[in-house]
Amino acid sequence: MRPALLVVALAGCGKPASEPPPEPGAPPHQTIRVAVIGGMMETGFWPALASRFEAASGHTVKLAASGPKPVVIAAFKKGGIDLITVHASDAMVNLVADGLAKDPQPWLRNDLVIVGPTADPAHIKGETDAAAAIGKIIAAKAPLLVHATMGADGVLHDLVEDSHLTLDPVATIRFTGENQHTVLAQAAKAGAYTMIGRIPFITGKLKAEGIELMVRGDVRLRRPYLVELATDANPAAAELAAYLRSPETQAWIASYGVGKFDDGPLFFPVTVR
Repeated sequence: MRPALLVVALAGCGKPASEPPPEPGAPPHQTIRVAVIGGMMETGFWPALASRFEAASGHTVKLAASGPKPVVIAAFKKGGIDLITVHASDAMVNLVADGLAKDPQPWLRNDLVIVGPTADPAHIKGETDAAAAIGKIIAAKAPLLVHATMGADGVLHDLVEDSHLTLDPVATIRFTGENQHTVLAQAAKAGAYTMIGRIPFITGKLKAEGIELMVRGDVRLRRPYLVELATDANPAAAELAAYLRSPETQAWIASYGVGKFDDGPLFFPVTVR
């Protein structure tokens, strides 16, 4: 029996063991550098999603930039990033128009909420129809602060247009600053209603004394995110973009974060056909 044991021992000698070669035709593992809007990182959403993709694909997802939209867009323009995802916007369309990105695709949504003064002069608290709530604010001639640079103005425009409402020019306050904290501070100071991202509000990132949640849940308050590939992105980036829109990922999005801050998911899936 001793010679047989010697053969077994010799089989493990020589060069250190290495990973088995990839199967014929299998793509090599790659690193995908991504630029991601800050809210996805702060909630833990993107790290969890990236881990799922890495486990499924064998590729590595490396965060190259994160933060507010202007920061993420600027980082992508410098190059060296394969994939970007932020809210649908002119800035994202211009990346494609300028030849820096391609294949823009919607893959999930977040939502806005209507917040306002504790006194609630328009009596909208608990309303689930956002357009009806805006109508009550207009009828009460209550101040309405419109944030003109963070997407809320577009959502409000559609609500007003679809419901044939007219904003009161006296009671409507236009705000053009980039700082969302300033939006709530201005609303509190003016005793005004306004629209703000649900996630930063329910997580406590955005808050102001005397401002409370009034209206949430209307699908018309949702805003889409786009995913785009750099024109020189490595092939694995296209795999990640497809994974974001896959049925498995969309089902996961619909359940992620339910019960953590309220009874809804942190983000919402899109319809993929």
